[in-house]
Amino acid sequence: MKRSKNKLGILLLDSLLLMGCSILLVFVLGACKDGVALPNPEIKDKEDQTEKPAGKNKLILMTYNIHHGAPAPDVSNTVNLNNIAAVIRQSKAEVVALQELDVNVARSGRKHQARELGKMLNMHYYFVKTIDYRGGEYGIGILSKYPLTNKRRFFMPSPSKGEPRAVALATVNLPGNKKLEFGATHFDLNVPNRTAQANYLNQLSRRLKKPLIIGGDYNAESASVEMRKLQEEFVLSCKNGCPLSFPVRRPRKAIDLLASNGLANKALPLLTAVAINGQYASDHLPVIGIYQY
Repeated sequence: MKRSKNKLGILLLDSLLLMGCSILLVFVLGACKDGVALPNPEIKDKEDQTEKPAGKNKLILMTYNIHHGAPAPDVSNTVNLNNIAAVIRQSKAEVVALQELDVNVARSGRKHQARELGKMLNMHYYFVKTIDYRGGEYGIGILSKYPLTNKRRFFMPSPSKGEPRAVALATVNLPGNKKLEFGATHFDLNVPNRTAQANYLNQLSRRLKKPLIIGGDYNAESASVEMRKLQEEFVLSCKNGCPLSFPVRRPRKAIDLLASNGLANKALPLLTAVAINGQYASDHLPVIGIYQY
């Protein structure tokens, strides 16, 4: 009887050991597969722990004073809109602010330059006349890869005598049902007028209460009185210094800029901005900004 009890105890111990090994085996198999450790669900992937950017889409904007399609006088006197179109095409710009456009002017072949560029680039266009010029019109405009709606023109103040100045404004309907107010402008040549025009754009931004970016030949650099006034409401395309854009050869001045109001700066932060060197189709270099949304 004593030997039977001992035998029963040994069998019970063997059963417990076998059960323990089975549990251990299940645990090991659950933690490993084909010799590769499986991730612990309690620990997030390192990539998941980093904050991802707000948007993944890129938008390339440009501002370009095209000088009615004529290069600088020391380059050539021949108007060639095809060269302007080639510069824009190569840049892959999606929305462009244009200055110094001709419409029905003899010096540029009596063409509607905004419309012609739109055809050549397969882009929507909007032209705003600022003055009558030699039997035709002269002004600013917008080109866009995306549909333009709510197109309008605002004349800006000129308290001192000067050429009438305006801002062309339109709603750009971006992919993903995103909208951006985009404008083109060309500031005056004297400081009082430029200061008044900067203040006007500030007021326009506050009235709109929407993301707004305005590309322009501002005829002034970022540290000037008038551009400091503009920076009360706008951030300039000077991520790593303002791109030098004038004159076209050996540029010394950064006067062609993209200006984003506070709402645009949040919705479409600027990644980088550069002047495209080596392009002599105009007397200014084009400036592009790459934005994220």
